[in-house]
Amino acid sequence: MVTATKPLFKTITRKSNSCFNREIFTGPELVSTWHYHQEVELILIKGSSGTRIVGNSVEPFADDELLLIGKNTPHAFLHDQQYGNGPDNGPQALVFQFAEEFLGTEFLKIPDLKPVRELLTISKQGLCVTKAGKKVIIPLLETAFHAPSFDAIILLLEILKHLTREGMYRTITNSIEYSILSKSIQDQRFEKVLEYTCANYDEHISINDVAKIAGLTKESFCRYFKVRTKKTYFEFLTELRIDKACQMILKSNHSIKEIGYSCGFDSLSNFYSQFRKVMKVSPLEFSGKKHHSLRKTLQQEN
Repeated sequence: MVTATKPLFKTITRKSNSCFNREIFTGPELVSTWHYHQEVELILIKGSSGTRIVGNSVEPFADDELLLIGKNTPHAFLHDQQYGNGPDNGPQALVFQFAEEFLGTEFLKIPDLKPVRELLTISKQGLCVTKAGKKVIIPLLETAFHAPSFDAIILLLEILKHLTREGMYRTITNSIEYSILSKSIQDQRFEKVLEYTCANYDEHISINDVAKIAGLTKESFCRYFKVRTKKTYFEFLTELRIDKACQMILKSNHSIKEIGYSCGFDSLSNFYSQFRKVMKVSPLEFSGKKHHSLRKTLQQEN
């Protein structure tokens, strides 16, 4: 869930004798802030679905989502929280992080590696691996997570080689310039909209309000947001509110009615309708027995 008003810089800690970092996140560990880091990230999400934010793109994701996210590109994942009852069938995120110069500053300057160099530059747009790409890359990535460090490096190079081939990915954001260091007015505008939305999702928000924040007319803002996110502003706002409601259902003892109103819904019927539309179950069904294990885990975490 996006909890920060601005992307947070995250320091990636690697073992002193390693040129990369690899971690497997499960259950409550999947809840993340909107963040960025200087490392390139290869991430595979298994057994989950929801909404992902990469740069200025907001799109749904599903099981076996595989992305290559370039350095300094803000990203976050809003999970639907449809977790299983145990670690064997729960969601996972396999995260492999490495610096662009992970094999030394001169390595990627070798002419033969020009395609990899270009791939890492394009990855600042965020790359979503295609079905054909996943068929080849997922087995390599899963093997790399359990391989000795030297073998994992060889496998990572093999993955990057495959990604340089045609049809292996599609770009996510509109501009290669979208990184946390970008100063374009459009990026600043989107950041202000996201900041305002995250701070005020529990209040009444009108298109006029958010258009004013963006410095656009109502009509221009609607076009602007739809072009950049492939959905309307209210669709995004609803998904954010539902994500917050899911967290409250799992972590608190508040009633469904209290949760609905506290997440910005103006009526209980609207809350139920929107929740079912996004989650495919009602709030009561979501809070039922099949989520007991996760609720217990989250409560122990707090």
